[in-house]
Amino acid sequence: MSEHALKWRHGEALVLSTAAVLADCRFDIDGRWFRPFARAPWMGTITDKTIIGHLRELGGDFVCVPMGSGGAAPSAPAEWAALMNRPADWPVHGPAADAEWTVVAADTAAVTLSLDYPETSPVLRLERTVAVRPHAPALDSTLTIFARRAANISVGLHPIFRLPEEPGRLRLEAAFAFGLVHPRQTAGAQEFSSLSAVAQRSGALDLAHVPLRAQKNLNLQLCGVLGPVKASWLDERAGIILDWDRTLLPSLQIWHTDRGIQGAPWHGQYRGLGLEPIAAAFDLNDAISIAPNPINRRGVATAIAIDPVAPTVIRHSVTAFST
Repeated sequence: MSEHALKWRHGEALVLSTAAVLADCRFDIDGRWFRPFARAPWMGTITDKTIIGHLRELGGDFVCVPMGSGGAAPSAPAEWAALMNRPADWPVHGPAADAEWTVVAADTAAVTLSLDYPETSPVLRLERTVAVRPHAPALDSTLTIFARRAANISVGLHPIFRLPEEPGRLRLEAAFAFGLVHPRQTAGAQEFSSLSAVAQRSGALDLAHVPLRAQKNLNLQLCGVLGPVKASWLDERAGIILDWDRTLLPSLQIWHTDRGIQGAPWHGQYRGLGLEPIAAAFDLNDAISIAPNPINRRGVATAIAIDPVAPTVIRHSVTAFST
């Protein structure tokens, strides 16, 4: 594994060759350091290659091509259970989130990494660039997908942000067409229209303010996102704006986990909030995302079309601010 450091007037960041992970970042806002991204406490300590790359080095931002993993879930709502009958894809989130990438260009302002895909994949190669924004506390990232052959695939970006210790002290703001709770986490009411009232068996949850008090793990999808997403750390008087190309990735998967995952390498230690722009049906198998499903039947794409005629370019940015 190699490391590449970025440094500019408004911050510092570290990008790894493993899964092209943004391992760490701190922004200088009004003369104080602000670290919005999550960082696993075990980073840099795991050598067991049976643990997937992005979990060995679970930092703040990586890419998923394809997005899915999945697996069977017969207890899901009926419209999903009929689709969720396949074993999980491997590697989880695709080779992009597991393999060693090659650095092809780098300086203190930007790093570009490349990854060749197996011959069986419709994807020929990925390139990922993480660049500083010279005059702002911001990082701009670009994912370029080169196709071996024309195909539809699910794609996701995977920023993960730090949860504060106190419940409810991270405020989320997002506008969207409709929201759905992950079918693995509900057999009943799934749809919601506001982050402050997310449908659950035990009653509505306020996901506009996290961490949640009573629920360690929650996964949902905001479909047809209408603008950038804003996250504010209320006690730190700071926040971020996550923006991306919603014409290609029209949804946002939200993954909330607060010491709720056991087993290696988690062991009940990890805290994070994934705000993941996607063209996918949650993190289900790629086969579900590219086929008719309850999300794309409502006009929200769950895959993108790639073609060897021209690469597909997907951009996203994280901009820090003070309040």
